[in-house]
Amino acid sequence: MLPGPGEYISLLMGAPTVTEAELEEAGVRVLERFGPNLLGLLVGPGADRVERYKQLVRERLEPGFWSDLVSQDEIVFVFKLADGTIEELTLTDENRGQISLLCSELNGDPLEQTSDLPRYFAANPFYRPVMVACYGVE
Repeated sequence: MLPGPGEYISLLMGAPTVTEAELEEAGVRVLERFGPNLLGLLVGPGADRVERYKQLVRERLEPGFWSDLVSQDEIVFVFKLADGTIEELTLTDENRGQISLLCSELNGDPLEQTSDLPRYFAANPFYRPVMVACYGVE
């Protein structure tokens, strides 16, 4: 699925206490259920909806997980480190290495795999259409 203007798609895992009612209240729609604690979501449109979703993630994400929001022109990461520290980063050329390292550390994937973040995301069928259409992944 390609998110429209002002919309993001997100895979939410590591936040088992977030309910569908809370997501709906935040303006987030469940597109797919991949398991009991893995949801494919459509966030937005609207900055207020995106911020409400990020707030839910910051509050409810378990340490050692991250969530991401992918639009047609940006990828936002919300990492919750093992000590509970939150790192929120929008992917840029300057922080690509930092984000790749965090993805590698938290997901247990080799850094060589996470270093090309659009290709890394495209390996997941949920993200593949937007990575191909908007980020040049073949």
